[in-house]
Amino acid sequence: MYNELIQWARQLVESVEAGEQDQSAQIKLRDAVRCSYYALFHLLSRQCADFFVGTDPDDRSDPAWLQAYRGLQHGTVKSRCVNSHYIYKFPPEVRLFAERFVQMQHRRHLADYDPVATFDSVSVTAAVEEVTMAMAAFEMVSEKHRRAFVVYVTSPLIR
Repeated sequence: MYNELIQWARQLVESVEAGEQDQSAQIKLRDAVRCSYYALFHLLSRQCADFFVGTDPDDRSDPAWLQAYRGLQHGTVKSRCVNSHYIYKFPPEVRLFAERFVQMQHRRHLADYDPVATFDSVSVTAAVEEVTMAMAAFEMVSEKHRRAFVVYVTSPLIR
């Protein structure tokens, strides 16, 4: 799902003509920001479900997998990714993912809740590419580090 969200974000941005700033363009750019953020969120949600419940559909409980997938909390992830000395214990690729998560959550909040915020195709294109790179880097990190990050962003015991 997350790769499709990135593709859709790219298509939305590409459909906006250079310099176009009308309402239609703003809607497309806001949607591209949303898609980019949710690509990060769904990648992390899938990591949570896969690590806690398993990847083999024949060897896992689908309701449990869905519960783990849906259990990720936007605010909790953000709070774990900022203002914490623990985040610096992860490899640079994981920290990059965490950084992009926080940045894109902020941009998504602007897209969703600030009616006077404006977006331009150049900065949204750059954001989509930054998200793509952060996702790719995160997926290249060893399972050990990804699993540790999943535990870190979901555990109420780590403060």
